[in-house]
Amino acid sequence: MKKNYLLIFSVFLLITCSKNGVEENTPLPEDAVLEACFEMSQETILIGETLQITSCSKGASKFLYDFGNGDASTKENPVITYQEAGTYAISLTVSNESGKSSSFEEEVRVVSNDGFYFYPDIAEGFSSTPLELSINPISGKPYYIELLQDEVGSEGSKFYYRELSEDLSSERQYLADKPYNSNSAFVNFFPSGKQNFVFSRTLNSLYGTQEVSYDMNWAFLNGIQSAKKHSYGVLEAEGNYLYYGTEKPGDFHQAAIEIRNSNGDAFQVISLPVPGYDNATIGDMIAIEGGYVAFGGVFKTNMAPPYIADYYPVLLFLDASFILTHHVVFDETALTGVVDASDDLNGSFHIAQLSNGNLAMYAMGELWLTDANGTTLFSQHFEGTPNNQALVGLGDSFVISARDYLKKYNAAGSLLTELKYGGQYLPEIIRYGDSLFFVAGYEDNARIKTFYGSTDTDLNLISLQN
Repeated sequence: MKKNYLLIFSVFLLITCSKNGVEENTPLPEDAVLEACFEMSQETILIGETLQITSCSKGASKFLYDFGNGDASTKENPVITYQEAGTYAISLTVSNESGKSSSFEEEVRVVSNDGFYFYPDIAEGFSSTPLELSINPISGKPYYIELLQDEVGSEGSKFYYRELSEDLSSERQYLADKPYNSNSAFVNFFPSGKQNFVFSRTLNSLYGTQEVSYDMNWAFLNGIQSAKKHSYGVLEAEGNYLYYGTEKPGDFHQAAIEIRNSNGDAFQVISLPVPGYDNATIGDMIAIEGGYVAFGGVFKTNMAPPYIADYYPVLLFLDASFILTHHVVFDETALTGVVDASDDLNGSFHIAQLSNGNLAMYAMGELWLTDANGTTLFSQHFEGTPNNQALVGLGDSFVISARDYLKKYNAAGSLLTELKYGGQYLPEIIRYGDSLFFVAGYEDNARIKTFYGSTDTDLNLISLQN
């Protein structure tokens, strides 16, 4: 716990110089051993990486650490993270009951994480925002969907597909122009080689979906514009494909699943009205034993600002026939009043089931952890976090992204470790081999630039530099 150094030091001196007025302590021998000593988990760490300090002092009853950056601690075995590169002198002063003191000092080197990342070329004056990341099932290579925006010229905003080679090089494949607001995208690879790219659209309302399809050689097949259907993702199920999101058959948006066959032809739409709520959407959906579970939100719409009101996250349980059997509305959300525009809903939603059955959900900077029935175990809102963030399940743990940080939790919701990785826009983290891989956007002089990064499952960075 970080504290003001001067205040802690003053309290420290006051305590060590005071006497117990109730019971007099037995004086320590004059030759009692007192020696300050500590060990560090590493001598060189990254910005934002946790440094564990373990005392090996002898005869000490009180501890005072100065971390060399203005922070201090009176814990015996503290942890510290540094936010700037440099060499810091960490000093420990210990004392015993006789008021004697001893000091010890070590240095730690803090280095930037930039040397671990790969930075693709982005032309001057352009912003590049990653919207989706996954593995191409045909080539086995990672790919991402990029929104490239000309911030100073007349080239506008366009969507591109980028598939990464072993050396992380790639070429942009043009997909479509961006005519409306869009902050999420996905692609479905059909067995025939057809590639179906889907982009959600928002203005003052949820303004449907834009789709473009190409064959495996990038010949354009068709494009579809829908003002009533808003798709967030796709899930394969028994040879068909479940496109989930929301549709507006009348005055209200209903959570919906559109079922398409292996050729991409839609043959059924299942509407899932949530009892007691006019509008609902599904942002992510997974298969579980006996059916499916979907994560999204319920809300009200208005003709004038705020266009979205009374937003609450929702968890929908479906049987194998897509019948709604149970739902949970998270009334204790911090997002009600924060989500007030359709663009807020145009981002990334995630749900993952952990090995103990618990469900981890994340959208718009708010994390929820429930048991298998949807009973809340833990929640946290990361204020100021953009709405396209990642969650990846690791069996008995999971990792999320927030502004500037990656955070790892166990299945009970306890924070295990975190890394200040430096990105602000991170829609997906994928498991690639034995590692985690991500494509992140970072803010750079009013632009958004992109970098690639990799860590092990404990969030230790792995260098991508050749």
